[in-house]
Amino acid sequence: MEHPASSLPDLFFRQVERLGGRPALRYKDYGIWNRVSWEQYGQRVREVAAALRAHGVQPGDRVAILGDNRPEWLFCHLGTMAAGAVTCGIYSTSAPEEIAYIVGHSESKILFIENQEQLDKVMELIDELSGVEVVIWNRQGLWDFSHPRMHFFDDFIQQGCACSPQALSEGAAQVKSEDTAMIIYTSGTTGRPKGAMLSHRNILRTTDSMVEAIGQREQDELLSYLPLAHIYENLFSVFYAISTGAVVNFVERVETLGINLREVSPTVFAGVPRVWEKFVSQVEINMSDSTMLKRLCYRSAISVGLRRIRSAEGSTKRLLWNLIYWPFHGLVLYHLRRQLGFERLRHAVCGAAPASPELFEWFNAIGVPLREGYGQTESTGVIAMQRPGRWPRLGYVGEAAPGVQIKIAEDGEILVKGEGVFQGYYKAPELSAETVRHGWLYTGDVGLLDHGCLKIMDRKKDIIITRGGKNITPAFIENKLKFSPYIQDAVVIGDRRKYLTALILIDEENVTKYAQDHGISFTTFADLTQRPEIERLIFKEVDKANKTVARVESIKKFRLIPRRFYAEEGDVTPTQKVKRRAVEQTYASLIESMYSGSSDIWT
Repeated sequence: MEHPASSLPDLFFRQVERLGGRPALRYKDYGIWNRVSWEQYGQRVREVAAALRAHGVQPGDRVAILGDNRPEWLFCHLGTMAAGAVTCGIYSTSAPEEIAYIVGHSESKILFIENQEQLDKVMELIDELSGVEVVIWNRQGLWDFSHPRMHFFDDFIQQGCACSPQALSEGAAQVKSEDTAMIIYTSGTTGRPKGAMLSHRNILRTTDSMVEAIGQREQDELLSYLPLAHIYENLFSVFYAISTGAVVNFVERVETLGINLREVSPTVFAGVPRVWEKFVSQVEINMSDSTMLKRLCYRSAISVGLRRIRSAEGSTKRLLWNLIYWPFHGLVLYHLRRQLGFERLRHAVCGAAPASPELFEWFNAIGVPLREGYGQTESTGVIAMQRPGRWPRLGYVGEAAPGVQIKIAEDGEILVKGEGVFQGYYKAPELSAETVRHGWLYTGDVGLLDHGCLKIMDRKKDIIITRGGKNITPAFIENKLKFSPYIQDAVVIGDRRKYLTALILIDEENVTKYAQDHGISFTTFADLTQRPEIERLIFKEVDKANKTVARVESIKKFRLIPRRFYAEEGDVTPTQKVKRRAVEQTYASLIESMYSGSSDIWT
């Protein structure tokens, strides 16, 4: 059955007409939350589309966007599509050479940028971007700036007034469901980013599937903070919000996420594992500083919540623990959720990278309905998800989303078919043909299906085969380690080796506090990682994780990484996934030091 809307802009303008003066977006400026109605949202999108047409952008042309999440990002995103063109998002953390690559590879005609920080990068490569017009959203600090190929956003919009409404309407009407809507450059953990082409049909079908799975409420409030250049944030701040009429609230900065969460108290919230892990570690560290009575109440409430989660559904034990749970909920856990900003949360999603079952146990124990989801850019972001309202099956990402087929290949690779499967990689027909064969998307992930429920083991290329011939999924062990409040990231090593080792990045905030509380002196981050007291602290955390895994999966040695990870340095992707090969190459000498001498964890 055909979708009632032919494209994402078509669906958007239907919602604009239906919802009119109701709030669509909210953003904070000088400490005050400001609202943008659906009517105003629609007007700004039309203005951007008109300005693009006035600057010669034709259907099928590419337009790049570089900046942090803010209303202008969505105005330009949807305005580009309404003009029949294709959006190419760029991560705000991208280095100048990465920006030059994406703008050049996509042959973008217009580049929208946020502020002076991004302008400084663009000015380094302006000569490489021949013919590209640059539009700057924020004038602050740039009042005297001028360049023949650069415009401020307000001036750019004014230049679009010459475009007739009839021409704009005709252009929007020409957008078909099979047309490319977006090219998302995958952050990737190796090599150059690849441009995944998503059609309007991909987006509309995937949106329908997601809404059917998690439910639809016009009263939903969302918080936008993950990069809009990634498919994950698009699923919620763009696709879901447009389809349901939900309100999108923009964080001031990533650093103010906790404050903005408490202010907004969203009903739907999505995060990558690192975000959810940080919430847990903050609570645990704060509780360690509380009074004995508060610690006792918290530990008792968590213990009861975990027993409730772990007991079999429908069993007598579950009924018993339910009865015991509710007094603790009213006295402790409800107030904890309110302090986190999750008081109204009806649906919480953890995705974009693997996470430990313990993480989901903890959140569900305190009453946050955290569910795992699985998808890829190449599947328009949705493959499988755990449904809200059902007891979570820990360790599994859930059932296939509506309209999606999943099967497991002979070698364990997950294959996916459905209308969300992308059009292919831009300018890479051979790679596209290798990735999608006979309609099946070869995900590169290894997994298994159990009564229709999907379990992700690891990336196919990351599976470790030890010298003894044992197959090890490093992500499983890494997630165990990362559940510690003192460990931010871990990279398990051991392919073709006689035992497993790990490179560990400490959680700077929590380990620093530990050092201060215990009178451990240090000067720099590197100095902190070299303190024997900190090594002993991490040894205890590794030992805890080892007790929960099989002997062959246990970590025999570890080394602390002496510096922070940065997306700009190529250590992690913008969604905080570790670039394993890059880290292994950088710390090759540290790795080799763990395979000399004895296999004692402390040597």
